[in-house]
Amino acid sequence: MLNRYAIALSTLSLYLAACGPTEQSKEYQSNLSYEPPVATKTETQNSTISWSRQATGNFKALLPCNHCEQHVIHLRLNDDQTFQLNDIKRWKQRHRENLVTGTIQAAQDNRQREKQTQHPSQNTINEWLLNTENGEAYARIQLTPHGLKFSLYKQKNIKNQQKTETQVFLQPVESMQVSNALKHVDIQAEYVQDVEIKELNHPVIAHDYFLAIHNQSEHTLQLHASDLILVDRQYQEYAAVVDPQFLKPIPTQQKQWIKVSFHYPTSVQADVIKIK
Repeated sequence: MLNRYAIALSTLSLYLAACGPTEQSKEYQSNLSYEPPVATKTETQNSTISWSRQATGNFKALLPCNHCEQHVIHLRLNDDQTFQLNDIKRWKQRHRENLVTGTIQAAQDNRQREKQTQHPSQNTINEWLLNTENGEAYARIQLTPHGLKFSLYKQKNIKNQQKTETQVFLQPVESMQVSNALKHVDIQAEYVQDVEIKELNHPVIAHDYFLAIHNQSEHTLQLHASDLILVDRQYQEYAAVVDPQFLKPIPTQQKQWIKVSFHYPTSVQADVIKIK
């Protein structure tokens, strides 16, 4: 009887020894499976705080001017959260360029900050301040799918007066190749990426371009719409459509910006603008 009890006790001890580590291992694995994951920033979260994921590039507008012939705003937004703004005004015999540089800062009020903290994956910053190098707010921009809403601050000389804003819309542009046959005339072209559809369900679209024309010759320059032709990569040519207000004579040693449209299908790849 004692031998049988000893054998049974020995067998039970071996069984418990074998089962002990297994149950402990199961408990350890169970604890691992419920361990909270390490928090990481998602792509959406990064988009709310990183300027590199916002709009970058060149933006421009050709504006009417009450006290001058033409007003041009050219804004460059960089990946490193800096900007260059060239504010140009042109008169009949001269033009003035005001270059402003600085940094880009997110424009958020306390309510927006609280909302972003509570729901970071559902909020994206789309308003930014352009601060000059001395830290003063110069302008405010709002990102849209088609360009920038640009609000330029004007500081009044009266104390305790709030700044007023002048609002315009800046369109994204990219450089375009130009074949220029005119001597002593420098012409640079930019394609306006936002297009205007003239007719619904129509394959032909009006594609807009900005041309900066610097007349360095000794004579007044007079351009006509027939002098401007767009050539695609299949060597097809398209005539220009120009508003008469942009075809005024350009005095010698003066610079002028014009807006030109070419009508062609979206499937066409533009190659060069020819100046006869």
